[in-house]
Amino acid sequence: MTLKDKFTYRLLHVISRRLRRLPNSSRSRFANKLGAFAFNRIPIRKKQAIQNIKTAFPDKNGAWVNYVLKGSYRLVSTNFMEFLALPKSFDSLNFRVENRHIIDEASQQGKGVLIITGHFGLWEILGSWLGKNGYPVWGIIQRQGNKGADVFVKELRESYGMKHLYRKSSLDKMYALLKENNMLILASDQDAKKRGVFVNFFDQPSSTPKGSAIFHMQSGAPMVFSVAHKEKDGTVVISFSKIELNGSASIETITQTYTTMLEEKVREYPDHYFWFHRKWKTRTE
Repeated sequence: MTLKDKFTYRLLHVISRRLRRLPNSSRSRFANKLGAFAFNRIPIRKKQAIQNIKTAFPDKNGAWVNYVLKGSYRLVSTNFMEFLALPKSFDSLNFRVENRHIIDEASQQGKGVLIITGHFGLWEILGSWLGKNGYPVWGIIQRQGNKGADVFVKELRESYGMKHLYRKSSLDKMYALLKENNMLILASDQDAKKRGVFVNFFDQPSSTPKGSAIFHMQSGAPMVFSVAHKEKDGTVVISFSKIELNGSASIETITQTYTTMLEEKVREYPDHYFWFHRKWKTRTE
């Protein structure tokens, strides 16, 4: 690692240790303050987020859009704070799990499980819950540009039982993991450029990663949709839903099915979505 990488690695460890010492209520207040500061002082992709919210909810006024955006900043900050404080933060959170039998029944098929999620709510806490509860989960993630940050994130995830592969890892390795009845968790909601398949998201054509659909079609592994949202009293709700296909399965129909499920969650909790992606950047020709 370069000097910069080493500095980043050590700095993240220092921040992580200090956050672990704080009670849950203090971390929550700190996350809210950080979110407010970012909303007011760090305008990176803020205009993009506002435009995305307006595109998804064209009938809402400016005050509502700002309210949702402020909530999104808070959730991003909370996700970051709770992740850095793992595994200590996990023990201080109150969980409610909905339809756990779905993930258990999928695992019992012995074909591996594809857990489909998105950049919604507390996605890092979702991964920690799976790992801490003994599920053999592997995350497909983007390699960090800073090697120090990359190693830190990898070590932290492994500390609660979640392993990971980089996005450009061998496909043979991923299929082998499914054959061994492991679980792959895939966030399938970012713009996939020309490599993706176009499906509707909030009535707009959206280039969406098709890897999840291909994995399912090639391996027969069951698909489960899962997200984690936070209620007003602080309870973290982990939910599991079957991804059921009506009629013939194709890359497009599979991708549209779980994209619609994500949209339904975003409509229910609009402030939980990470609106900063260039979601509709790629256009159909």
